[in-house]
Amino acid sequence: MDIFASASGVTFPILMYGGAAGLATAYNCNADYFFVVGGDGIITWRGFYDDAGIRGAIDQALAQLVSPATEIPFAGNRLLENYPNPFNPLTRIPFELAVGDGEAPVSLQILDLRGRVVSTLVDGRSYARGQRHEVTWDGTDNTGLRQPSGTYLARLRVDGTEQLRMLTLVK
Repeated sequence: MDIFASASGVTFPILMYGGAAGLATAYNCNADYFFVVGGDGIITWRGFYDDAGIRGAIDQALAQLVSPATEIPFAGNRLLENYPNPFNPLTRIPFELAVGDGEAPVSLQILDLRGRVVSTLVDGRSYARGQRHEVTWDGTDNTGLRQPSGTYLARLRVDGTEQLRMLTLVK
């Protein structure tokens, strides 16, 4: 079944509409068939339109072509995307500290859009360098009052640097 690869030169997964010249004869396809050609040029799925079948065949063909990503060590402090976002009633705010010896004091605060501090989640606590950490915000201010729906900012301060990220609280 490598006729397609040798005839077309296709070397990547491709979703095609059956009916191209010669395919109906070679693969017994009708014009209302869909098929997926793998990286080796072999049809890995063929039949009437079936979204789940097509997606599965494409995923399988792509998995054969893509190597897993190698994790690259981070060089600096990073405030990562909170999750979930938007959130209710709470969200997790991950951050990574630069590689180094010992620990670093961290400040993590929630601000409103005017820059006023709504909640201080971490104030000077030391965290291990070269690792990922996570803090949870429950949508309350420093006095424990639930905050209204809206956009807020998470502010991470470490080693004289500051990073901001937007959070959305919905009710």
